[in-house]
Amino acid sequence: MTPARWTFIIIFGGCLLIGLGMGVVNLIAPGTATITFNDQPATGMTGVGVATTTWGVLGLIFGLIVAGIVALFTRRKKVA
Repeated sequence: MTPARWTFIIIFGGCLLIGLGMGVVNLIAPGTATITFNDQPATGMTGVGVATTTWGVLGLIFGLIVAGIVALFTRRKKVA
């Protein structure tokens, strides 16, 4: 697996885990984590979905940016 792909998987997976963890914490103890959707508090499974989706999109964006930078710096030069 290339370093860029590995970097993307780490960043994207980490962000998904943060979102899922935040949603589960909100599901177990609703007052602990605040999740809002359209300026309304999201509770229950809606909170889990909103948190996971939000962090997943952030992980996708930042993962692609960082993976692109890693790919630029780790590419091999072509032999003429």
